[in-house]
Amino acid sequence: MADERPVMALFSAVTIIGLGNGESTLFWTDRWINGSSVEELAPSLFSAVRLRKRRATVVEALPGSAWARHIAGPISLQLLLEFNQLCDRLQHVRLHQRPDTFHWKLTADKEYSVASAYGAMFFGSTPMLGAKLIWKTAALSKVRFFFWLVFHERCWTADRRFRHGLQQSNICIICDQASETLDHLLYGCCLARQVWHIWLLKLHLQIHVPTEDGSTVGWWLTSRKLVPKNLRQGFDSFFLLMGWLLWKERNARTFNDVAMNVVQLADAVEVEASQWCSAGNNRLRMLFAAI
Repeated sequence: MADERPVMALFSAVTIIGLGNGESTLFWTDRWINGSSVEELAPSLFSAVRLRKRRATVVEALPGSAWARHIAGPISLQLLLEFNQLCDRLQHVRLHQRPDTFHWKLTADKEYSVASAYGAMFFGSTPMLGAKLIWKTAALSKVRFFFWLVFHERCWTADRRFRHGLQQSNICIICDQASETLDHLLYGCCLARQVWHIWLLKLHLQIHVPTEDGSTVGWWLTSRKLVPKNLRQGFDSFFLLMGWLLWKERNARTFNDVAMNVVQLADAVEVEASQWCSAGNNRLRMLFAAI
């Protein structure tokens, strides 16, 4: 199960609680005392609270100072000090008939939204290079999702299976020369480089053929800048198409013991591209008009 503590910490930090009847507010952990929680104001006291009582609501803990009976740990001078301070803070707290209210700090209308929560969770993080471009590229959904997995290195290549102890070798099934990583399969393998060479020549693109030890994503983002702007989106589609067919070729060899040579795979690219164009990929059609 995923660790929910960061999510709960975020929710607590950006939520303003207006105490009403106390039925929806947690006495010990919610920030209902002037924007702070009892856990924050009295950490020694909180550490002595029985675990099953830490989820008690305000309406369960406040009347008759029932919260004092939640304490079961050893008594210390610091605990007694925090106990007295908490008593003073709670002296004038009154519950009302209206429900508790929760306001979200991250939106102008104070209403919760998934978009604002998602943005807050990833605030300050560095976006993955080229990730947004995948979803903007005209391609089949399964192809774009495949490249999303490629960018996150979540495809089960021989190298990944080897690192997980699922097989004895990480050697590429196509060239039998190097580790079968995603960069190698889509970019550096001799088969991939030959097919790329054939098609870059056909499309009259002045782009360097991928090398053995490079980054697939880096090559794509650098190469697309060398393509005329009116053909750039078509090149993006072509890049995803090529990677998809190279992956399918690897799977055919791995699981079905079926292989195409360089010429056959280059012809398969043309067939697949024709189908994408027929399905309405006009950007790719513009790129192939140069042939």
